[in-house]
Amino acid sequence: MPIIYELLRDDYSFEQAESIQLKYQKIIEKEVEKINILDIKKINCLVGVDVSYYKKDNYEFGVACAVLWNLDKNKIENYYITKDNINFPYKSGFLGFRECKILSKTISKLPNWPDLIICDGHGRIHPRRFGEAVHLGLALNIASIGIAKNPFIGYSNWKEIDKIKGNKSPVWLNNPNIRPKNTFNELLGYAVCLHDGLKPVFISEGYKINLDIALRICLKAAKGHRQPEPLYLADFYSREEIKKHL
Repeated sequence: MPIIYELLRDDYSFEQAESIQLKYQKIIEKEVEKINILDIKKINCLVGVDVSYYKKDNYEFGVACAVLWNLDKNKIENYYITKDNINFPYKSGFLGFRECKILSKTISKLPNWPDLIICDGHGRIHPRRFGEAVHLGLALNIASIGIAKNPFIGYSNWKEIDKIKGNKSPVWLNNPNIRPKNTFNELLGYAVCLHDGLKPVFISEGYKINLDIALRICLKAAKGHRQPEPLYLADFYSREEIKKHL
């Protein structure tokens, strides 16, 4: 599948953006059985991506970082930076339109296309099941995982999780305690602790991935921080780059 440039534009209104989310989510649902789920054995390199922001002369800029991560060795290989204007305003549920353009530019700097993208944002934990991880993965036709620091939609007892690495709590669309018996309840993702003593993150499917593989990848790439190490480093390096511009 070629790159979907319609998903990499940042000049839409919120109404247009929502229409595009619904359009492509319907396409995903229609073709779900044709989508090849990534085999965990074929994941050699992944990339963690994040964007940090700063303002200068009344303009907003973003610094995107893509950390290339060798999963077999569980270590960083390199990182890549892009600085650009940010045109799409922030609004909950529309992060992909704000960040995917600059993130795609940064990923294009990698020597080879990665097997997997992990995003600092939600995947299917989203009102239209089209969070940033779904958005970016579909746009570039690369498997992706959403890993967010804050809850969005759904119900979970994440505040009650013992903060031990690997402990998790499901995130359900509807409250399982008041849902009528024998009715379907959609599993959106999991709140998962990736390090002892730290709060959980919210992990969900992006594109061409299943939830079990997403959890396994995130736990393997976790090395002492709340987020998987590639995401932690993407945030760190993007913030360090901003210091050069302020």
